[in-house]
Amino acid sequence: MEQVINKKVTIDISKEDFEAYEEVRASGVTNMFDVRYVCELSGLSRDKVIAVMEGYEKLMELYPDVRQN
Repeated sequence: MEQVINKKVTIDISKEDFEAYEEVRASGVTNMFDVRYVCELSGLSRDKVIAVMEGYEKLMELYPDVRQN
């Protein structure tokens, strides 16, 4: 899925990217608003983490099997 940031930059978020983000979220290791640490744990770039955060609901619809409770 492509997520638009600032109406000029488009970030491509793959299922694997979303899975990496979800793995960190489900672990409960950090506050997900600590973007720097989420990047470190997930291996995603800052732009990708922010794009996932902004497009989370759309990504859930696109990849419903990824959500880890």
